[in-house]
Amino acid sequence: MVRGTLKLAPYVQSLLKNPVLAPITRVGMWYADTAKAYPFLTGFVTTGFKTSAADVFAQKVVEGRDEIDWKRNATFTAFGFAYLGGVQYTIYNNIFPKICAPIKRAYKTHGRSIGVGLQVFIDQAIHHPFLYFPVFYLTKGTVLGEENIIDYAVNKWQTEIVESVKALWMVWVPCQIVNFGLVPMHFRIPFVAGVSFGWTVILSVMQGIFDTSKSQSESSVKIEQIEDSKDEKK
Repeated sequence: MVRGTLKLAPYVQSLLKNPVLAPITRVGMWYADTAKAYPFLTGFVTTGFKTSAADVFAQKVVEGRDEIDWKRNATFTAFGFAYLGGVQYTIYNNIFPKICAPIKRAYKTHGRSIGVGLQVFIDQAIHHPFLYFPVFYLTKGTVLGEENIIDYAVNKWQTEIVESVKALWMVWVPCQIVNFGLVPMHFRIPFVAGVSFGWTVILSVMQGIFDTSKSQSESSVKIEQIEDSKDEKK
């Protein structure tokens, strides 16, 4: 049991004796037990609510908006529950361990290090650019009610992927080395969810900037078209 193991730790015992930190410690121990017993459900719920909260934080605190863009928040909420909590659980806890198991057996001395490096490479160079972001753009297009969701997602990917991946690697390459190398299996999605709060804030702000730039660009084109039309009439 996770809780039994934690109770043996001297630092946990000292935290439990602290009247201020004891309640927080008990919640952490309860969460650890829950994640151990129900890893998928814990990751699903944690990630969904985290993603929604991170977008609200980005809009209200970072961007200082007076009103929340609820369609934008719905995009992150849907993506958080369906993809981050569901699909990523399968990728991190089922697919990646199966890929790395033969490597660990073949290279007994450095198999773990090679396995961690391979998982980080697949996650950051293949999974995120070619699955994570396309699904995010498809989700956004669906929430926004775009007529042609595929064209919308393809255009978003083509115009935003380079800057998005640069930001992604700055956050996730070091974090995933820790995740795949040190974090217990049942804590991987909660760990990712914790780091992902900061990443979601970054992604949310970037989406706001991209959308604003697109709107300004479209407005400029319309103004130019109107002026050209006036010139032709003259």
